[in-house]
Amino acid sequence: MANLFRDFFTNRALFFDSFDLAAKNLVDMASILQTVVASGDPHELETTYRQINKKENFGDDITHKINLYLNKIVFTPLNRPDIHALAGALDDVADAINEASGRMYLYDINEFSPAIKQITIIILKASIEVERAIALLRKPKKMVEMPLLCLHVKNYEHQADQVYYHAVADLFSDEKNAIRLLKYREILYSLETSVNKCKSVTDVLNKIVIGG
Repeated sequence: MANLFRDFFTNRALFFDSFDLAAKNLVDMASILQTVVASGDPHELETTYRQINKKENFGDDITHKINLYLNKIVFTPLNRPDIHALAGALDDVADAINEASGRMYLYDINEFSPAIKQITIIILKASIEVERAIALLRKPKKMVEMPLLCLHVKNYEHQADQVYYHAVADLFSDEKNAIRLLKYREILYSLETSVNKCKSVTDVLNKIVIGG
């Protein structure tokens, strides 16, 4: 019986540590991207993309380990479908941030529009709230704080949507260069998607709270 309890708590740590690490990785990725955009220097985009891409690969490794744990461990701290969904949702955020960074670099943009600057700030803020929410998973007594953190992310999603829609409308209204229009529209879409994916993480977390 003692071994059973020890294994259970060890397994809790394996999953929760992995989720914490994945969430921190998102904050790191968002911070790297926001820093270069805030600097206003597009010449740093190649270095930024390589840093973010490396962290995205690290996130893939975390997701892979979580799935391996699911295959090997009998007693899990959360329902198996919830663990799988949460790991996938976190990985989707990393993919979206990586895509946005990659598009900025590959499209060789020469300036950061106000909308790009605004949404990268929102991505960072949403990622920080996701990290805080993930940290509550191992603290049952503090799970009551989860809905508020999830609401913050939902509000950030709404803000990003508004910035995105207005920015795209301005592009179609003012931008005469069709190639530049397409480049910036796709970059903005990837950035907005990053915030949407943060909201998807909180959807899973809300489900866990309700189910728990």
